[in-house]
Amino acid sequence: MRKKKTLLFITIMLIGIGVSLWNFGFFNRYNYLTAKSHIADNNPQIVFFGEAILATSDLNKVSKKYGFKIVNFGCIISQSEQNGIEIYNSQINNYLDKLNGIGWKAEYKKEIDSLTKLTNIPKTAF
Repeated sequence: MRKKKTLLFITIMLIGIGVSLWNFGFFNRYNYLTAKSHIADNNPQIVFFGEAILATSDLNKVSKKYGFKIVNFGCIISQSEQNGIEIYNSQINNYLDKLNGIGWKAEYKKEIDSLTKLTNIPKTAF
């Protein structure tokens, strides 16, 4: 009887741990562990999902200067994937803050905004 209770308890704990890990994106492509791996390999990426305003190649021209690469994950993602991406990006942002200093995001956004404005100029203006 005691063995059955212990086995039941262990089974419930393992299922609970598995569900928690799944919820936090550990079984997806981007998660805490892949962020640490990409940082160690000097290959940090910021992952976006949804429709992109600019081409990823244009964004990477600016992001390269700040030591990272932009990756567009796609438009349709699960909640688990979104959780994993948010955790991944959080770790990468912490790394980039140490690499570039705290104010780097404002400067990066200015450069992206000016690139967006240049992209949206009608071709007939030239």
